[in-house]
Amino acid sequence: MSGSEINVSHNRSRFPNGSEIVVVGAGAAGLAAAWTLAGRRKDSKCRVRVLEASDKIGGRMFCEKVDGFHVYSGASVIHESFATTRELARELDVELRQSPKKKGGQSYVGDRFWGLYVGGSLKQTLQTLQTLFFSPQHTLSGNLEFMRLFAMLRKRAKDLDFEDHTRMLDLDTGESFAEFARANSLTRYLKQAGELDLNCFTAGSSEQVGAAYGMALLWLWTINPATRNYLPKQGISTFANALADSCARFIQVSTRVARITIEDGRVRGVVTTSGEKIEADAVICATTASTAARIIPESLGELRALLEQVSYSSCCNVAFGLNANILADGSHAALFPSESPSFLTMVTNLAAMTPDAAPSGKTLVHALIIGKHARAFFALDDGQIVGRVIEEMRRFFPAMPERPLFARVYRWPEALCLSPGGMLSDMHDMRTRPHKHMGGLFLAGDYTRLPSLNGAIKSGVEAAEASLSYIAEAEAAKLR
Repeated sequence: MSGSEINVSHNRSRFPNGSEIVVVGAGAAGLAAAWTLAGRRKDSKCRVRVLEASDKIGGRMFCEKVDGFHVYSGASVIHESFATTRELARELDVELRQSPKKKGGQSYVGDRFWGLYVGGSLKQTLQTLQTLFFSPQHTLSGNLEFMRLFAMLRKRAKDLDFEDHTRMLDLDTGESFAEFARANSLTRYLKQAGELDLNCFTAGSSEQVGAAYGMALLWLWTINPATRNYLPKQGISTFANALADSCARFIQVSTRVARITIEDGRVRGVVTTSGEKIEADAVICATTASTAARIIPESLGELRALLEQVSYSSCCNVAFGLNANILADGSHAALFPSESPSFLTMVTNLAAMTPDAAPSGKTLVHALIIGKHARAFFALDDGQIVGRVIEEMRRFFPAMPERPLFARVYRWPEALCLSPGGMLSDMHDMRTRPHKHMGGLFLAGDYTRLPSLNGAIKSGVEAAEASLSYIAEAEAAKLR
């Protein structure tokens, strides 16, 4: 949908006397804000405009349908503690189903794959035991360190939560997870499993991820055996598209904002790169931290400096539609530690988690490349990337065809917020003690909370509610 197709005049006629709220960015945070402003609150008297720099809606939650496949470009799973996301799915009439409890993966170490399975067959249980006792990557000391970490995190289980991270702020000491591991004699566990898990969860490393964030990720996604994940019947695309469709009439794509204007301590609107001035009573900046730092006024120097400290990983995600599964039976993923002889980090079989994401008898496989390898790939065109990745995958997966049914390349120079040590606390202080002179400006994005899809969506919802309160208070002040 192009910007010229958005019926903004219709939106204005619906609220002829209302205030204007501009949302910058149509990713998860921006869409959640737009839905809260105009979808959830149908009595709202505010006009809403969402300005998206790219030609796609959804940001890192963008999905597309290709020949009957439901292909995701980034986010893929809804964790059970994503309370705000799950509530939003309910409001959008998107049914969520629990992902299979039986999980399995393989790690490439010493010129072969080693399997780890949870709740699998007797054969898979024996393979798991073989991995634990004989894999070069696993050691008795590493397993003992894992058990000690499990006990440490279980004591804080109620505090490690994607929905409300405020109870874990005391864990955000400023150190990285790697520093935390060294200080607590967990380096063997980190080398054995923790580092690779963090690679896959963040597209970064334990040196880049803060200790509190790393603990939450490991406990919520892998270490806690009771954790549950959810997905719509056809994968995350069902939720992403439902949210995007509900907000589409408010969105102008291919509209890049050059700056947000504030005068006399109050928001006045935004200016696009084409020179268009759009007036607004409030602005929700639902972009990455780096973009927010670039477009907010220079007068907010302290806030800009904080935003400039936020760091992101880099990721190249290549999706393939295939006629048959190429991974071992029962495996949802194949993992490659950083010291392995491959630029791949992870290859996932999405159809193993969500069979309806692919047509009957087909499968959907994603190859994840992170860090310096991803950045090297960004300079190549799609065809070159697909060719390189297929060649690499055929080294490790003999069943990988030279010509898949289709391939899609998704480049993410700023893939996932790394939340380095101290960032959770800094962002909490920023949200609870707003900077002076930013009247009517609200920030939304996963970097403002525990980074996740839920963090992005919750930030959008709360920014929208805060903007409505701000406008209501401003209107009340005029009447006094």
